[in-house]
Amino acid sequence: MSDQRFELFETTADVGIVAWGETLEELFANAARGMFALMIDADTVRSTGLLPIEAQGRDLPSLLVAWLNELLYRCEAEEWAPVDVRVTAVEDGCARGELAGEPAETERHRFKGIVKAATYHLLECRKDGDHWQARVVFDV
Repeated sequence: MSDQRFELFETTADVGIVAWGETLEELFANAARGMFALMIDADTVRSTGLLPIEAQGRDLPSLLVAWLNELLYRCEAEEWAPVDVRVTAVEDGCARGELAGEPAETERHRFKGIVKAATYHLLECRKDGDHWQARVVFDV
């Protein structure tokens, strides 16, 4: 594994990521970072504020999709340029954390593309030996 804790893969008309982490919190954070890499050039964003984030799901895969979609929703609704995320808890069907970034400025931030949603297509979220791994496909 490299220092980057996610990688991109392509599917027909969509794009996906494979993310991993030693804990569920790290996995959920790295999946979000992979999604952000599809959306914006992180070098153009400063971490000047935090948005609290919470999502719920009936099982681990649905919780991951809900988490990523909540991040997307908050970025859109708050007109927020994300730079990083901190996941404080993944337990009992709930994920909690904070989204770091700043208000979006189209003149300064380099947006790469629009991610519409995390999907259930080819979705995986599992323990693989001593680490967690997830695969998520995004509708773009």
